[in-house]
Amino acid sequence: MAEVGMTDNAVEALVSRADLALDTMHLASEGLAHLRITRHSADGLVGVTVDSTGAMVGLELAEDLSRQSARKLTESITEVATAASRDALDQRRWILERMRSSLSAT
Repeated sequence: MAEVGMTDNAVEALVSRADLALDTMHLASEGLAHLRITRHSADGLVGVTVDSTGAMVGLELAEDLSRQSARKLTESITEVATAASRDALDQRRWILERMRSSLSAT
């Protein structure tokens, strides 16, 4: 009676595909962990940095904001943060789609 099992070549191929999948997931994880997007207002008074989830991790304000009303400054921060978050989420989607495509190919 013949033994049921995988040949050495089949096992090596399976391990190779698993290694490739692990590398792919690691690269995606690293990309997401290090993703930072910074956007500035057109007038240069506001800068916002967000992470891969779109959460604000940095806020830069010009030294002289004396000509800005609190309302205008709030609107500017909100607009810049929204743009940065949108860009970060687009980049995140791209990284995850690339990972999914790569995993589908393995």
